[in-house]
Amino acid sequence: MNTPTWNKLFFILMISSFAIAQRLHAQQVEQMIHAKPFVLSGSVDATAIFYNANGIPNRYLPFNYVITGSPVISIYGWRIPFSFIIGKQQNSFSQPFNQFGMSPTYKWITVHAGYRSLNFSPFTLAGHTFLGGGVELNPGKFRFAVMYGQFNKATSLDTAQSLYFSNFSYRRTGGAIKIGYGTQNNFIDLIALKAKDDPSSIKMSKGFIDSSGITPAENTVVGYNMRLSIWKQHLSFESDGAMSLYTNDINSPLVQDSSFDNDVKKISRIVRVNTSSELYGAIEAAIRYKTRNFSLRFQYRHIDPGYQSMGAYFLNNDLESYTVAPSFTLFKSRLRFSGSLGIQHDDLAKSKRARSKKIIGSANLSAEITRQFGIDLSFSNYSINQTVKTIRFADSLKLVESSRQFSITPRYTIAGTSVAHSIVFSANINQARELNPARIDSVSGDINTTNYVLNYQLNLVEHNTSFFISLNQTAMKGDQLTDQNMGATVGASKSWKKGKITISASGGYLLSKRNEEKGKIITASLQSRYNFYKKHALHLTAYFTSNTPDQPTSYYPKYSESRVEVGYGFSF
Repeated sequence: MNTPTWNKLFFILMISSFAIAQRLHAQQVEQMIHAKPFVLSGSVDATAIFYNANGIPNRYLPFNYVITGSPVISIYGWRIPFSFIIGKQQNSFSQPFNQFGMSPTYKWITVHAGYRSLNFSPFTLAGHTFLGGGVELNPGKFRFAVMYGQFNKATSLDTAQSLYFSNFSYRRTGGAIKIGYGTQNNFIDLIALKAKDDPSSIKMSKGFIDSSGITPAENTVVGYNMRLSIWKQHLSFESDGAMSLYTNDINSPLVQDSSFDNDVKKISRIVRVNTSSELYGAIEAAIRYKTRNFSLRFQYRHIDPGYQSMGAYFLNNDLESYTVAPSFTLFKSRLRFSGSLGIQHDDLAKSKRARSKKIIGSANLSAEITRQFGIDLSFSNYSINQTVKTIRFADSLKLVESSRQFSITPRYTIAGTSVAHSIVFSANINQARELNPARIDSVSGDINTTNYVLNYQLNLVEHNTSFFISLNQTAMKGDQLTDQNMGATVGASKSWKKGKITISASGGYLLSKRNEEKGKIITASLQSRYNFYKKHALHLTAYFTSNTPDQPTSYYPKYSESRVEVGYGFSF
């Protein structure tokens, strides 16, 4: 479907949505008549940011500002939410960054305009931000949505210098449509997406050399999304799937060779394809059995190598996985367990020189032993075993890695009407191992990390005051790196006048050691907020960091940083 057709379709659907709104029954129309003609609500916040560094180059602008807002306009019951961000962008151009968008809703009609993002399914339109418009209609069990807009903005190039340029993009526009039927727990949606790059959106002067290999592309995706609950919702089934025709270069010659992919040749009768066109599929399905205290879920996923959609930022492809995930509760939910175990492999096209097999498992156990004392346990395991498929490269392709993580968190809480105490200890142990006997050096790839944290918090409920102290110790060890940190943080917070004024502060002292380099880090922070006249607020935040190594070097310098944020917020 070409761009003019999408424009016509979008225009017709927008007109249709407003026409449908005019056919609301008398009661709805009466509610609109008696509603306030115009209501403005929302909030706006303006913050000024001051930054300074000594001993190192500035990592932020010395002065910056950010203005954010989320106003909502209601016109006879129609809610039109807006959102905007205005600020100085920290880049070489120092240009402001502005994005505006709105999604007014009335009953079962929602209209999108400006910078928006929609999610039809994980393999089609999956949250990609676009600049354009759309409409969603959900009267009863009918499900309909359509959008059209710009997915990528063309990169501005100074091609007069005839330089190599390795990172640019064409202007990409496209649209998607979803038609379905059902409720939130039982539905099926059919989805189609069409997007295309505009080759003329970037003007290149004669002699300009492009080393990026980026070419104008085109993409057509059709898919489905379904959910089904049966047997009093004890048994549920869900599935997503799609086929993606991706043309990597729209300027490539048309398909003429009889040996070309038969599936692509068949599709050429419906849509335009050429020698750079590739057809891939993706599917995932899960079945779940659930009772009051028990749940068991099986999931299968298959994504072809090379699968991609212009409606999604990133999709992990070339994988097939099987996962089982049980969970249950015992003793009136005082004991809770959840876990999963999965197997995943790649090389679905059987074209790689090595095939990787992964085993992924996790388990979480939480127990409330008494009213005051509880404990949480978690364990995860990730391992990859790469099987060599060739002889010549066997030694270099051998790969066996594993990563295990274990944590234990006992907690003790005394909750009183005037005073409350809380003690939480957390121990985390992570072990990453490389078990490849074919390494050409004697350096091990093993890395062991431990982290211990002890937190104590005291709440004086009647005085709206709290204190805390935190002790922590972290160590990471490997053959070529030893990194240790040990320190403490203390803090307090206080509120007055029924929460209208709040102040909190904290300070930390950390001893660090990286290999033979030692040092100390001092941190301090202050946050305060004053709410006045119900809808107005002033807020102040200040941060300070000082890093003092025993023997400063250019790699490990002595420096300090400070940042102060002053802002005003208004709700209406």
